[in-house]
Amino acid sequence: MADKTSTFKQKIQTYGLWLVVGPLVVVFALQFGGPQAQGCSSGGSSLAARVYGANISIGDLQAAYLLAGIDNMPAQQVEQFGLKVNVFNGLIERSLLAREARKIGFDISEDEVLQSVAEDGTVYLSMSVEAPPFLRSGARRFDFSDKDGRFDMDNLRRFIQYRLRRSINEFSQAQIEETLAQRMRDVLTASVQVGPEEVWDAYVRERDRVVLKYARFSPAYYQDLLEPSEREVTDWLAANEKAVEAEYEQNRSRYIALEKQVRARHILIKVEADAELEAKEEARAKANALLAQLKAGADFSLLAREHSQDKGSARRGGDLGYNPRGRMVAPFDEAQFSLQPGEISNPVETNYGFHIIKVESIREGDVPEEEAKREIAERTLRESRGKERAREAAESMLARLKQGTTMETVEAEFAGRPAEQTVDADESEAEAEQDEQDPLAPQVRTTQAFSRTDTAIYGPFDASALTQAAFEMSQDKPLPDKPIQLGDEWVVYRLESRTGAKREEFTQAEREQVSGRLLDAKRMDVLASHVRRLKREAAEANQLSINEEIIASLGESGE
Repeated sequence: MADKTSTFKQKIQTYGLWLVVGPLVVVFALQFGGPQAQGCSSGGSSLAARVYGANISIGDLQAAYLLAGIDNMPAQQVEQFGLKVNVFNGLIERSLLAREARKIGFDISEDEVLQSVAEDGTVYLSMSVEAPPFLRSGARRFDFSDKDGRFDMDNLRRFIQYRLRRSINEFSQAQIEETLAQRMRDVLTASVQVGPEEVWDAYVRERDRVVLKYARFSPAYYQDLLEPSEREVTDWLAANEKAVEAEYEQNRSRYIALEKQVRARHILIKVEADAELEAKEEARAKANALLAQLKAGADFSLLAREHSQDKGSARRGGDLGYNPRGRMVAPFDEAQFSLQPGEISNPVETNYGFHIIKVESIREGDVPEEEAKREIAERTLRESRGKERAREAAESMLARLKQGTTMETVEAEFAGRPAEQTVDADESEAEAEQDEQDPLAPQVRTTQAFSRTDTAIYGPFDASALTQAAFEMSQDKPLPDKPIQLGDEWVVYRLESRTGAKREEFTQAEREQVSGRLLDAKRMDVLASHVRRLKREAAEANQLSINEEIIASLGESGE
């Protein structure tokens, strides 16, 4: 240690820092150098991975989490971006890159990395090449100064020992690996350049923006509108007997030893719980008027579709499916469990408003196999027909558009309202109106202007195909040949506008910004390609082993 101290002193003197930092190495040697220092690392000796004979411990992994600040990030963000996996893979990539750096002659001493920390608080951290842009590899700056702005070795000591739970040897050896890995990254990316035309092309891609008007057609909306007859269900069951049988066997437990359940429909007339008496009486009167129609023989499901303000169940004719006691609010529960099949309640007041409830059926214990299979058959029939209806509705709208009809007119026909009452995502009044509409019903909307790398519309699907298709359109041909399917949904769209790049707007500032982004992207591509090759070669040579228990604890694959 004495030789290292002498070397470190000579280097520090070069920067005029020895009077401040001189005792640092001695303190480290005394406080971290002995066997007791190894106890600073919780699980530090446990192996997480091995790369060409070099160990990566759980302690290394935990220290890297802390350096990355993952412990201070929301759990949802950590999971969404796979940050723990990116840290783990970053340590593996660090070992591979540091090994490459040594092979081409790079070397660095413990003194040098400690000097860098003492000078400006530079600590390096490796993240996977797959990590999101906000968590890239490179230098992190930490403040180890005292209240007077001078470097304080006690602050650094506490940071290493209590924050990272590392010994001086563990910390410095890790920083040697990090520094070598960073130098190798610099070597790999040093020759990457971007030419003027590349920058212009990138600028064109960024500035080329499209606005679409579109309507989505959800199978869930159409399947809820269906009321299959007993004969239709029987025929579907006969034609799909094996599929229904397989689903029944897979989910048999859902139909065994059930607590008492009620299948009910309802019609809701909304009114706030704290509304004025006049508003409540008005809502009650509407409910009573509907009840009178039902007593006169009106179809419950038709009235629910037309008048219920519970949009989710209204399209199903008010059907709430089977529910055990306690799933609904207390007044509703009390009413539905007091009725017999076929009976209809008087208006029931809850915090949501006034409900008229009709009980369709009651079940308890074991559901007969035939009944369970018919339930499965009805559901799968609805799902299949819903997909067909969604596709047919989308094709119908597109055909009308090609004949010159506006999207607003077709959508209004679907929704049964005047054509001028459209939904525009950019207008707050329309947004308020949209809240009163069924969210799954076809509605005309307008996208924000988006580029080739943006998402055109958001939903439970990959919309990249729509983005690509949008940039193949022109004002001369603003409609597609056919609707596009995104996941289970069908989308009809029309080009509203498209703006491009102009040379006269391509200022020097714009050029520098685009060039910087493009250069960064190209460097990351080169680095990622090289790292993937190194990992592949290590795996093929059986020089990369990973503790599978660690992978399981991260919740995702580390590969």
